[in-house]
Amino acid sequence: MYRVAPAVLTFLIVWGVQTCRAAEPAALAAAKPELTHGATSIDQLLDAFLAAVQASDEQALTQLRVDHREYRDIIIPGTVKPGQPPRNVPDETAEFFWSMINQKSLDVGYALMKNFGGHKYTRKEVSYTKGTREFGWYKAHGDVRLELVDEQGAVRELHTGAIAEVDGHYKFIGFNSNN
Repeated sequence: MYRVAPAVLTFLIVWGVQTCRAAEPAALAAAKPELTHGATSIDQLLDAFLAAVQASDEQALTQLRVDHREYRDIIIPGTVKPGQPPRNVPDETAEFFWSMINQKSLDVGYALMKNFGGHKYTRKEVSYTKGTREFGWYKAHGDVRLELVDEQGAVRELHTGAIAEVDGHYKFIGFNSNN
């Protein structure tokens, strides 16, 4: 009986480790937050983006990108290779990253409204400088380039940032016009 106990103990340890490993992806998926009020397609997001810029609607523009919670709970931990565990970042570092991307997005949003607001545009072409990249918790499409035609027929190019896709919902990660 004494010799059976180590074998049983070994079996239970191996079985427990395998069970925990098998449960990890499901547990992580269940814990992964969702985008709030994300568009259901890239086209829907780009249409809303263009409408917000045309109307110089800062609040509407801000609602089209990830908010503080989404950045901290989805983008930061999910920016890992698929299948890897989520990234753990100290709160101070996460807050620093959020403050940087948030301020840049506000500044670029203001510049976009100043330079493109008050005109009616139609999208002629959409391109992405970085293609689509797969991360652990999301896909990133970008950086987005819009070729637009205004009401006078003039063609203009609008640069903005990457789009996050989370479970079929889309939001800008941030606005960035210099990439």
